[in-house]
Amino acid sequence: MVGREEASRPMGANVWFGTGDWLPRSEERYRALFEQVPAVVYSEILSSDGACLYQSPQIEQMLGYTPEESIQPGRWLTTVHPDDRDWVAAENARCDRTGEPWRAEYRVITKDGRVVWVRDQAVLVRGEGGQPDRWQGFYIDVTEQKNAETAAREALNTFLDAVSHELRTPLATVIGIAKTLKRAGGSLTEEDAADLVARLVNNADKLDRLLTDLLDLDRLTKGIVAPKLRRTDLAALVGGVAREWRQRSGRRLEARVEPVVATVDAAQVERIVENLLANAERHTTPDTPVWVTLTRRGDGVLLAVEDAGAGVPRELQAELFEPFRRGPQAPVRTPGAGIGLTLVARFAELHGGRAWVQDREGGGASFRVLLPDPPGPVVAG
Repeated sequence: MVGREEASRPMGANVWFGTGDWLPRSEERYRALFEQVPAVVYSEILSSDGACLYQSPQIEQMLGYTPEESIQPGRWLTTVHPDDRDWVAAENARCDRTGEPWRAEYRVITKDGRVVWVRDQAVLVRGEGGQPDRWQGFYIDVTEQKNAETAAREALNTFLDAVSHELRTPLATVIGIAKTLKRAGGSLTEEDAADLVARLVNNADKLDRLLTDLLDLDRLTKGIVAPKLRRTDLAALVGGVAREWRQRSGRRLEARVEPVVATVDAAQVERIVENLLANAERHTTPDTPVWVTLTRRGDGVLLAVEDAGAGVPRELQAELFEPFRRGPQAPVRTPGAGIGLTLVARFAELHGGRAWVQDREGGGASFRVLLPDPPGPVVAG
C-alpha cells in the first residue's frame, strides 16, 4: 500500500487523521507529530490515479530513499522483493476494492540492495459524505523479529533432527526386546534371557540419559539451576565414573587422578565427566586410547578427558560447545543429540569456570574443564 502506483501531487496544509473528520493542521505541526515516531507514516489518495501525498523522512534511514524519491510514480511496487511482489499487489488490489484495512508483512529491497522486512498497516478514511477518500497508514522495520523467527524455526528443526534418531533407536530396541520376552515366555535359555534383559536395561539407560540432558539444558537455558557447592573428594568421584565407564564400554581408559578435594557441585561435576567420556566414546573407534586426568591448577582444578583419535579442527573447536553441534568426523547416524558438550560448558560456567578443547600432544583431542576453587568460606547453592 505504501506510495502506490501513479503520479504524486503536492501535499496541502490539511491532513486526514482517520477519525472521520477533516482536521485542519499546519504542515509544520503535522510533520512535527509524525516525524518523531519510529515508523514511516504515509498518506495516499484513493482515486483512479492512486496518488501518494506524503511519506515521512524516516524512510530514508529505513530504506535509503528520500521522501521525494519514495512518492515517485510506480516506486513502491518496484521496491517490493520479487518473491513477494505478486501476492502483495493482489492483496493491495483486494483492499482497494473492498475497503478492508490493509495489513501485510513483506520484504523490500533497500536503495543499497539490502533486504528489509516491513509490517505495513493502513485504514481507509472516508470524507464528509461518507465516500472513500484516502488511505492513511504507516510501516515499521520488523527484520530483527523475522530473523529471530527464522532462527527459532531452524533451531527447532535442528533439535528435532538431532534428537529424533537418538530417541527412536533405543526405544525401538526396548520395544523389540520386550515383545521378544513376551512371546518367548519361559522358552528362552537363562543365558539368552539375561542377555536380552541386559540389552533392555542398557537402552533404557540411554533414553534416561538423553531425557536428563534435555531437561538439564532446558533448566540451564531458563536460568533456574544453581550449583550446590560442597567440599568434595574429586579423586573418588572422577575415579568412580571412570571405572563405571570402563566396565560398561569395554574401552581402554587410563585414569591419572591426583588426590584433590574441592568446593564444587558434585552432581554437576559427575555429569561433566560422564558427558566428556560419552563424547570420546561416540567420536572415536573402540580401539582408541582414552585418558581422564585430574590435577590442581593454581586456585582451581583442571579436569581433562583426552583421546588419541582424529582430533578437532581448530576452526571448529569453539563451535562444539554450542547446542546440537557435532564433530566433523561424526557420521550422520552417530549416536548423541549434540548437547553433551553444551552441558559441560554450562556446568563449568555455573562454577565460574570454563570448558574448551585443544589439540592433544601426540595427536587427538583434549577436552578440558577448569573449575575455580579459591580458599575461603563455602557459599552453598
